[in-house]
Amino acid sequence: MILDGDIDESDPTQTSLENLVSIYPELAGTVKTTVYNWMSSLPRVMQMSDEDAKRIAVQNLAKSVDLLRDLGLESATLDDSMAAALKDSTLTLMMSSPQQVDTGGPLQLGDGAMPLATPATSQQQFQPVILARESQNRLRTELIGLIDSLGSASQKAKLAAALMESVRESASADQTAAMWLCFELVKAADRSSQAADALLDLSAFAESPGDEDAVFSDLYAFAVQVLDSHADLGLQDWRLEALSLEVVAYAAHKLGSAFRPEFIDVLFPVATFLGSENHVLQHHALAALNSVASSARYPSVSDMVIDNVDYMVNSVALRLNTLDVSPASMQVLLMMIRLAGPRLMPFLDDVIDSIFAALDNYHGYTSFVESLFSVLKEIVDQASRAGDRLLTDRERAPVNHRKQRPKTEDLLRYLDERARAEQAARDAAEDASGEIIERHPKEPWKRENAVEEEDDGEQEESDAPPSDEKPPNSPTYQLLLRIAYLTQYYLTSPTPQLRKSLLELLAEASKTLAGDEDSFLPLVNAVWPVVISRLYDLEAFVAIEACNALSSLCEAAGDFMSSRFKTEWADGLYEWCRKAKQRASAGSRGRELSSLGDASGDGDIMIPIRSADGLEGKRVRVGARQQQSGGSLGQHSSPARMWDAAVKLLTAIVSYVHVEDAMFDQILDLLSDTLEHNGEVREALETINAEAVWLVRCEKGYIEPLPTPGGDEQGFVKMERMPRK
Repeated sequence: MILDGDIDESDPTQTSLENLVSIYPELAGTVKTTVYNWMSSLPRVMQMSDEDAKRIAVQNLAKSVDLLRDLGLESATLDDSMAAALKDSTLTLMMSSPQQVDTGGPLQLGDGAMPLATPATSQQQFQPVILARESQNRLRTELIGLIDSLGSASQKAKLAAALMESVRESASADQTAAMWLCFELVKAADRSSQAADALLDLSAFAESPGDEDAVFSDLYAFAVQVLDSHADLGLQDWRLEALSLEVVAYAAHKLGSAFRPEFIDVLFPVATFLGSENHVLQHHALAALNSVASSARYPSVSDMVIDNVDYMVNSVALRLNTLDVSPASMQVLLMMIRLAGPRLMPFLDDVIDSIFAALDNYHGYTSFVESLFSVLKEIVDQASRAGDRLLTDRERAPVNHRKQRPKTEDLLRYLDERARAEQAARDAAEDASGEIIERHPKEPWKRENAVEEEDDGEQEESDAPPSDEKPPNSPTYQLLLRIAYLTQYYLTSPTPQLRKSLLELLAEASKTLAGDEDSFLPLVNAVWPVVISRLYDLEAFVAIEACNALSSLCEAAGDFMSSRFKTEWADGLYEWCRKAKQRASAGSRGRELSSLGDASGDGDIMIPIRSADGLEGKRVRVGARQQQSGGSLGQHSSPARMWDAAVKLLTAIVSYVHVEDAMFDQILDLLSDTLEHNGEVREALETINAEAVWLVRCEKGYIEPLPTPGGDEQGFVKMERMPRK
């Protein structure tokens, strides 16, 4: 009798195997023996390379299970054999298929950038991790069909419960195979229950109504344990972690909004896999977050993270306090800060304290320090963008240290204000003494009743109202100030990228902290030595970023930087700027000479060629492209970019900081070649001394000579253009 033949039950001329067993009861033993043999041989068949043979074996076994159920020949022995056969077969298939490990960079979630799946499709996003090859799709479908045919929901739950021991006690691939099979049995049991409930309410007749839920609760607890131990067990099978992500998503799918309390335990571990090096795990975590957000009735993953950000931040703080930190954890914290933005600031106090403690204890681990400072830098960026909402009015006070060009009206206004101030002081003194104050006393001053005056002075001091105490800064301001102070200890790090990142952090923080000078200027005094030393860094990109940071400090601190730049200018800053200009000019002249050489056409070279008559010379003309030794980056070369950064720094110094005349003349000489093509530089210099700028431009030949006034009889000397240097 052929099992895979379709029998038309309406045709009385056809006899099925079920009919024969009913007619001949002695065939029942033969059927049971045959099915048992097929179960026992299934793992061996799975070792074959013929995918069709595997698929047919699974299909026939599924039909034989249906036959046993229809004949009422089921037994506990066959059930135990089926569970063992399925586990061994799955393990065999896994061992024959190599693990697919695709490495990639960490994923980041953008606000609203992730498409959200509907609840109906949320379980179809996961790519298979068992039997994942394209050629195994049909085999996987048949295997899931076999699992669906294994009796009622309670029978499938019993098989899953039997496999849970292997899930917890086994290791490596055996554990992964048992977990996948247990998970598929649970899903099949749920499908069977839903199909039965759609027709009749049979809950009162169920053998064990809580079997399915109990098994799945056990499986879910194990999955959460696997996800939570991701950082500790980095060498475990990644497929076990992927299956755990699917289990969490399925639990959210079953519970819906009721799953939200579970976010305390699962949301952060799931999000941690976004920083995994395994590309498959990354997208599994992405799909899990998508599915959980959809099932829990959130509009997007971003909204889910923001709504539960306090849970996730607490998880990060606990891991930092217990030294259970991985780069993926820092990536998740970075993602949360970017998604939640300023609204996350009130929750970050404990995390910042933990980060500072970790930096104190592990400052020698450069990679770890870099990941921590990347989080601190993101905090500074977010706080700077929303400073208006997080700072007090005093901290938001506008700061403008830009120098203004002097005008006649300004001078007259200053003289009037000084005269009014002197007159007001004189009037106040006359009112207090009751006598008219003489401009020039005609007799020497003398003290009378010195003791009484001293007593009166002490009484006045005691009666003077107490000075107003400065109100405390806002929590956000204090947080940024602590982070900015911390940079001075790590700007000497051996990692150039960290030094650059810290300079960027300091430049961004200074813009926000400048509003409160009483707190900001001590910070400038503290970080000045290490920041100015980075200007002479061996790495060009670090020195360029140091120029940007110093420019920001000039804009924020103003004349407070005057004496510091005066001292540094004499100690080596002027020489550094001069050499930076020379290197940039040398590169520019080299490009000009190269282009002139190309245009001259003198590119012939002599190549020796061996022939029958000996060595002969052959003249070959080399094109312009061949003559260039290695090409030039032009304005993108390090010397050019360094000089551009130096120009920006010098412009900031002149624009915001008081400089002496000698220093201004040297700066003007350095920037003389940039006056004609950089309007910002020219405007800054003309604000301080427009006549000196005009004279330099005239010496350079950039100004047309003025016409000689009057006629020849006055004898004015005719102005001539100076040769351009």
